[in-house]
Amino acid sequence: MTNVARTGQMVLIAASAMFFAALTSAMVVRRGLSGDWAAPALPAWAFATILLPLLASWFVHTGRIGIAALAGAALVASQFALLANLQLARIAGAFCFVLIAAHAAHAAAGAAALARFGARAAIFWHFAGALWIYVLFLFGVWA
Repeated sequence: MTNVARTGQMVLIAASAMFFAALTSAMVVRRGLSGDWAAPALPAWAFATILLPLLASWFVHTGRIGIAALAGAALVASQFALLANLQLARIAGAFCFVLIAAHAAHAAAGAAALARFGARAAIFWHFAGALWIYVLFLFGVWA
């Protein structure tokens, strides 16, 4: 990978990390403002989706980029299914929706980059996988 490509991925990762940090900060502040915060109930299968980015990362490192991109696409599909089941009447559900939708966009871009650029997109894909684990932890454990 060229230095330009690596630098571009690092800038994209830094910008994405700041975006998710801003959303998390807004959620923390909103959660503390009043007593109406009720954590969204995530279905049990949502936590099984942690395996998809981990499998995709493993497939990238073993050179099976096509299968990794398919695992990434399956992650995005599972996130859309999760979004369809959220209760948006509560403020916590709305925060959950925004974070999952934003991650779905990042994961879709990562899967498309894997399909288009192969292992050169691995750094961003690993970041997107770790970000999904963070989002699930944020709503499944902390919220």
